[in-house]
Amino acid sequence: MARVRGAGAAAGLAAGLLLFALLAPLPAAGVDWRWLALPDGSRLKAEVKATPEERRQGLMFRPSLPPDRLMLFSYPADGTRRIWMKNCRFAIDVAWLDADGRVVGTARSLPPCPRMPCPEYGPDVPARHFVEGTEGWLEAHGVVEGTRIGLGEAAAP
Repeated sequence: MARVRGAGAAAGLAAGLLLFALLAPLPAAGVDWRWLALPDGSRLKAEVKATPEERRQGLMFRPSLPPDRLMLFSYPADGTRRIWMKNCRFAIDVAWLDADGRVVGTARSLPPCPRMPCPEYGPDVPARHFVEGTEGWLEAHGVVEGTRIGLGEAAAP
């Protein structure tokens, strides 16, 4: 019987791809997406977290976030918006916004919190929304206090 070269490698690759597909940090079906216009003129897609359950989950337990994606936490009214890094697996940058998208606070390179108690982060001024992204996104897109992030139209996943 002839042996097919590479059959074992192909099976291993297929198994690896299946495992990756099962474990990849993809948002659940039905997730809302929105385009965000950044100060440097670029537009990035943001996964919208608008319900209490969605906001509670946030980036917890995700192994990563693609560098060209953000997460927008949206609220119906202004308030004190504090975050913590419990159960997060990678460092992030955060921008807090008022109702018009003006940046009212930023935090850079927030590290994951491996055990309690975890510090809280956030500005001492009211915010309507906040945006999380991978470490370095604020600097890469010119996001500083006083600049504006446009909350654009819905985006396809």
